[in-house]
Order: sequence, then C-alpha cells, then structure tokens
Amino acid sequence: MRLTRHLLGFLLLCVANLFASSFACAQSADASSAGARSNSVVGIVEGDVTLIRQTMRYTLAEGVVLNEQDIIETARGAFAQIELPGGVLVGIGESTRLMLRPRVGKGLATPSLYLLEGWLKTTASGAFGYVSPGVEVATQAAAAVIYTKGAQYELFVETGTAKLTLRDGTQTTAQLAAGDFAQRREGGAPTVGARATPDFLGRLPRQFRDRLPARGEQFAKRSVAPKARGDIAYSDVAAWLRTEPALRLPLLPLWKSRAADLSFRAGAKADLAQHPEWEPYADPEGYARRLAEEAERRRAREAAAAAARANRAAAAAAAAAAAAASTAPAPAPAAAPAASGTSAGRGTSQ
Repeated sequence: MRLTRHLLGFLLLCVANLFASSFACAQSADASSAGARSNSVVGIVEGDVTLIRQTMRYTLAEGVVLNEQDIIETARGAFAQIELPGGVLVGIGESTRLMLRPRVGKGLATPSLYLLEGWLKTTASGAFGYVSPGVEVATQAAAAVIYTKGAQYELFVETGTAKLTLRDGTQTTAQLAAGDFAQRREGGAPTVGARATPDFLGRLPRQFRDRLPARGEQFAKRSVAPKARGDIAYSDVAAWLRTEPALRLPLLPLWKSRAADLSFRAGAKADLAQHPEWEPYADPEGYARRLAEEAERRRAREAAAAAARANRAAAAAAAAAAAAASTAPAPAPAAAPAASGTSAGRGTSQ
C-alpha cells in the first residue's frame, strides 16, 4: 500500500514537471516569436486598400509584409490595420495616404510613418511618433487618433500622453494628456480643449471606436503576396511629388524610370513647378535647351567680364602714364646769348 502511494506520488510529480516544462517552453516560444518579428505586417483589410511599392500598384491583403517607402492608400469607406515592431498598432481610416518608414532628406528626421492626409489611430505601450505636413506627434504609452489635411489637424488622446509640435516654422508645442483634444482649422489658430468636439466624434471611423486585435502572429509563418494592379500613373503619386522637398526628393530615384511612359512624363511636365527636380526626366528637350541657353549666357557674361577687366587695365595703364608725366621735372630754360664787343665799340665811336 505504501509502495502504491509512493508510486502514485512519483507519477503525479512527473506529470506536474512535464506540464511545467511544456508551459515554460510554450511561453519561451511565444516570447521568442514576438521578439524576433522585426517587420511590419498588415493585420486587417476592409474595402479597397492600395499598396504602392516602388513603381507598381497592388491590392493590399492581410498578411503582407511591408517595406521601407511603401505607401498605403485607402478608398472611401475602407480601413486597414498594420502592426509595427514592438507591438504598435496603426489603424488607417478611409481616404488616407500614408508612407511607411520614408527616406528623407535634409531638414527632416526619419519618422516611422508620414501621414500625408486622412485618419490614423496609433496604439503603443511605449514611445511612438509620426509626421504629417502640418504637425509632428510623439506619443508615450498612448492611444491617439488624428485627422489631418493640409495645414489643418484634429488630434484626440484617448489614453497616455502626447506631444504635438507645429511644423510651420514656429516650433510651437503642446503637451496633451488623456482626454485632450487639439485642433487647427484651415486658416485658424491652434487650440487645445479638454474633450473632443461632437463634430470630430461624429466623423470618427467606426473601426476606431474599439481596440482591434493584433493579428500579425497569425501570418508569421505564411508568405502573402499582394496582387499586382499595374504600373503607377502620375496621378497615383502626384500628391507625394507635391510635398516638402525633404520627403519628395528621395522619391526621384524611386520613380524616375516611369518618365519613360509618355503619359507619366506629360503629367510630370505639366506639374514641374511643384517638383522642378524632375525637369531632366519629364522635359529632357527643354532641359537640354535651357542648359545650352544658360551656357551661352554664362559665356557672354564671362566675355563681358573679360572685356571689362581689359578696359580697366587699359584705363589704369593710361592713368599711370599720365601721372608719371605730371610728376616729371620741367627742363631748364636756355641761357641768353652774350653781347658782341666789336659791335659795342662801333656804336660808341659813332
């Protein structure tokens, strides 16, 4: 009987150890999987969502891994959620244009996201930030919703804290706490209130009203490719080529090959005032003609400058000669001739 009890206890101990070991291994595997994933993945797609990657347009799908400089654009009524490293959830509302990890030039620090326009909801347990044409937002352990278009914006902090910095040259900042609502209407001054306005809440995308689940791990072992739609047209990227130089200049190497398409080139040529750096590709004949005209004007300026230098040198030489002549000593006067003695005697005798 005693042996049976000892045997039963031993078996229970083995089962307990096995369960504990399996649980620990499962936890370790989950943590390793979550920690190892360093990419950004699409977790939810509803409606018509487009991915612009390099020179191609795609239909975005759940499970697609996103790359640097990928652009996501949602149609009216559409929605997408992407998951970034560190457990950051980014909800993208309707009629939104967003670039992931853009390459930027001088004057702009590299952001995780560049929100050109539209709706965005970010949820992060730590520090997170993004940039739009009008504002820069840095959140801390926060869930926040923003709508922006042009210089206007509306930012609501659901939880946590956020720092909002205006990008209008003033570097004006506002520290926001949970429940705060900051906004700037077109042509108006920035304001901060203790609650979101009814108008903002009425326009809030329905998907933003609740926290949506993270689904990225479901696609960790699957390779999902977006469905190609075709090459980008100028109209597909025109809004990005009209942005600030720090953002649009690095896009030139990415898209300049599309100038071989006559339709794309025509659109870019008509819009050269917005992005003059495209002139060699959008209007090569005009660019070559302008360079030749500038070279001719430069040669004319150089010839005129050389002639002016020669004239100044000649004038300086003439002035030096005149000065030298004016300071030379005058010649001594000639001596008067002496009177003749014979003539004097003849005159006396008479």
